[in-house]
Amino acid sequence: MNNILTVARKEAGLIIRSRQLMVSALFVTVIFSGTATIGSGAEGGASIGALIFMVITVTGIFMSYIFSGQAFLREKTEGTIETLLCTPLSLREIWAGKVVGITLPAYLLALAGTGIIAGVASVVDRGIVLPPAPVVLHVLVVVPAFIAVAAGLLGFVQLLLGMRENQIINMAIIFGVIFSFSLSAGLAGEEVVVGWGTEGVLVAVAAALLALVGWATRYLDRERIVTTIP
Repeated sequence: MNNILTVARKEAGLIIRSRQLMVSALFVTVIFSGTATIGSGAEGGASIGALIFMVITVTGIFMSYIFSGQAFLREKTEGTIETLLCTPLSLREIWAGKVVGITLPAYLLALAGTGIIAGVASVVDRGIVLPPAPVVLHVLVVVPAFIAVAAGLLGFVQLLLGMRENQIINMAIIFGVIFSFSLSAGLAGEEVVVGWGTEGVLVAVAAALLALVGWATRYLDRERIVTTIP
């Protein structure tokens, strides 16, 4: 556990200290949250809850995609991953530490996006607008869980595959996020009910996916990773 936390602190620190990366991520968060709130025309706690439920999840996953490129893919392109592979740390500890280090700043930006949505909605509605209790649980538990799942899966793929395959996957992810964001913003204006049952299912799904990706890391091999370094 100490090894994982050491890697996590290193990765989170590198991400937060990267001014250009954080400015870009914050800009995307503000644009996603602000335009979605204004464009959806959502009013009242229930509608804002549906907007937070969908848009913040997509935003958090996209942040994990941005930061994964810094934590996993960039180290491969620069060759610095070789230094980390020479340490006594196991590949699973390296992977888990990087996932935690990515999840922390990505989740902070997701919380910022939640505040932006609630703030913009309150200004438009001329009163304080708060999301329903199940949506609060969603932000506190489900969103960081899915951020970790996305970071874990992306990290696994970026370590396992070569640069060409990763470039193809990156393009697919970008188009997928754009589509998901557009769909989420559109559905937010509809009658979408977010209940405790839905949140319970999502927590179970996130836990199962994270366990599955963690189990798959046994197929990572140091020699294979080195051979995929350009």
